[in-house]
Amino acid sequence: MSMAVLTPPKPRKMKFFKAAPPPPKRYKPAYIDPDEDSPPSKKFRGANGKAIPNGKPKSSGGSGFRRPVLNGDATKQVDARRQKLDRMMQALREEADEPLPSEASTKKERAQEAIRKQRMDLPITAGRARLVEAVQANDVTILVGETGSGKTTLVDFPSEIPQYLFEAGYQSIAVTQPRRVAATSLADRVSKEQGTTIGTRVGYSVRFDERCSANTNIKYVTDGMLVREMMGDALLEKYNVIIVDEAHERTLRTDILLARLKEIVKARKNADGKGKGKEKPFKVIVMSATLDADKFSRYFDGARILYVKGRQHPVTIYHASQPQLDYLDAASRTFWQIHTDYPAGDVLIFLPGQDDIESLQKSIELTASRLPLEAMQVNLLPMYAAQPPGETARIFTPNAPNTRRCILATNIAETSLTIPGVKYVIDTGKCKEKRFLASTTGGGSGLDTLLTQDISQSSAMQRAGRAGREGPGSCFRLYTADDYKKLKPAAEPEILRCSLTSSLLQLKCLGQDLEAIDFIDRPDEGSLANALKTLWLLEAINNEKQLTPLGRKMAVFPLEPVYARALLAAVEHGCTAEVLDIVSVLSASAKLFLDVADARQAIAAEREKFRAGSGDHMTVLAVLRAYDDVATEKKGARREWCRRHYLNERALMEARDIREQLRGLCEREGVDWKASLPEGPGREDAVVRSMAHGLVQNSALLQPDNTYKQLMGGAAVKIHPASVLCEKKVPAIIYDELVYTNQVYARGVSSVPRSVLGTIGTISRRSA
Repeated sequence: MSMAVLTPPKPRKMKFFKAAPPPPKRYKPAYIDPDEDSPPSKKFRGANGKAIPNGKPKSSGGSGFRRPVLNGDATKQVDARRQKLDRMMQALREEADEPLPSEASTKKERAQEAIRKQRMDLPITAGRARLVEAVQANDVTILVGETGSGKTTLVDFPSEIPQYLFEAGYQSIAVTQPRRVAATSLADRVSKEQGTTIGTRVGYSVRFDERCSANTNIKYVTDGMLVREMMGDALLEKYNVIIVDEAHERTLRTDILLARLKEIVKARKNADGKGKGKEKPFKVIVMSATLDADKFSRYFDGARILYVKGRQHPVTIYHASQPQLDYLDAASRTFWQIHTDYPAGDVLIFLPGQDDIESLQKSIELTASRLPLEAMQVNLLPMYAAQPPGETARIFTPNAPNTRRCILATNIAETSLTIPGVKYVIDTGKCKEKRFLASTTGGGSGLDTLLTQDISQSSAMQRAGRAGREGPGSCFRLYTADDYKKLKPAAEPEILRCSLTSSLLQLKCLGQDLEAIDFIDRPDEGSLANALKTLWLLEAINNEKQLTPLGRKMAVFPLEPVYARALLAAVEHGCTAEVLDIVSVLSASAKLFLDVADARQAIAAEREKFRAGSGDHMTVLAVLRAYDDVATEKKGARREWCRRHYLNERALMEARDIREQLRGLCEREGVDWKASLPEGPGREDAVVRSMAHGLVQNSALLQPDNTYKQLMGGAAVKIHPASVLCEKKVPAIIYDELVYTNQVYARGVSSVPRSVLGTIGTISRRSA
């Protein structure tokens, strides 16, 4: 097929792919070819040995299958049994006052039967009894599921393991996920499999969102939320089973969770030995998609390993014959090559982040809008962590006729969720990776960054495997075979490269000392020292590294410690309502301000309406308050208001949800969240001073050469171009974060009086 279906100039084809060598054997599990998959010509043959068309036996004729002939008595017995069964079924329907099956109910039954068959076809089903026996016999079980084994709840298949254990008598099961999208989607799927509504038997708990009840038996949680639960239930005594899924991803929260679970297993086992807790046996299952299980087993003192043989259809892997300088352009051209030259099947494109997704989406949409009506159309579906659950759910809905879906995803699509219909994968070889750069100077605060990095070989194989879930597929890698060989075998664990401040505060609340915890991999001493210093400056710990009453109250709020400190400081300044609104917006996962390349002048004009003299924090407050004030009598009024002002309504809706939860926590902790100040300079000053209490390390002073220099650390920083203060020179600033590109930029900036930073300067000199 040629590119003639496009009316504008054709995009250049990617003519530089070549077949990759076969992947390492350990990444290619044996393909199970059950009898049901045999061609009809081999399964159904007539008496003359010829294949029967479509595999359907003929009801009459010399060469087909014949119905067995029954004698008269046998026929009467069969008829009698059928009549008796019909009478019994009719009686049951009448007793239950149920109508006879309608066409709709028949369709529902057929759908349920199809799902049941899918469940039975999972490789793990055959080992159900062995799995349950292993869990019952061991405190900790390591479950290694090769690609396609259904070891976790895929969107096509139910989550078997929690249901097996629930049916075996375990009544309170928590299943952890590294990402909130996976937790909410899986909970929704399993609740449907159980025939219940979400939040009853099956529920979920993620940051700022929870749908559970006292009767929930299977709960999907992010690993961070389960760590937070320990602050009120140190031994997780409400649970019988904890299933840690995607353990191979080695997120910071997962490593902390595993360290705590190792201690909890021993503590609860000792309690059982003293006659306590026998009614609630505690089991831990660690699930991983890789075969590197020995490390987990050794960590849990020789825990038993169970291997589940996977089913993976063959995937043909192609590499670029030369490096691609622009992976977005290469991805676009590769997609159109697939769309015009390859058979039907959805395309999954892996991209580093949301910005790249939105950019490529616009590019493909522009070309797709020119397709003739008779040509196969394109349905673009973005997928990233900041999406609301409703938008993510669209990815799992049936596709329209004569349409190819193109899913633009971050590495969230590598594991946890299987997207139906995907036959082609385009792998840019890039991902966004959190990294904390510890300061090289004495008093530095370090630098949190989110960098675009090359993926690992393990991630590359996971991405390729997405194309072989439902049948043979193809993976197009936008990097060379030599570049693949240079990739790291696996990603570095987050605990070795991320800030530990928030996790350390939670562990302090649990009475744990980060220095004494037995981690799978020991965190870097420099990162640990930076985390301790940050908590000390926030007054969350004292000179003896002990948790203070203020620190304990900070840990109650599901916020970054700097924002929790700012919120509590606002109580003293009488502006709790204002600061609560600001930190709610800053905690939302979606970006507040939209950036449209061809409308930047209009955007600047609209943003000027909300501009606050002190900077970005009061500007954010003005936006949220204006959104609150929009009249809602007319349907879609707020959406239209956001469109007109180039604002992301999803971010504002999420901020309002976060605000409601924080208000509830304030009431529980005795914090007056309604405290507010009248508009004017006094309110602005109080808010900025409150924010400075939290952003104590994130401050910089104007230098004689009109540059800014960190008060703690001395690094040179610039105000980000998106800030309302980017064209101004103010004596001192505080900021939310530093962003590293070719320079270090301060983002989320407010002007602050130098006098407010005076005590911070004293601390800086004392701690240098």
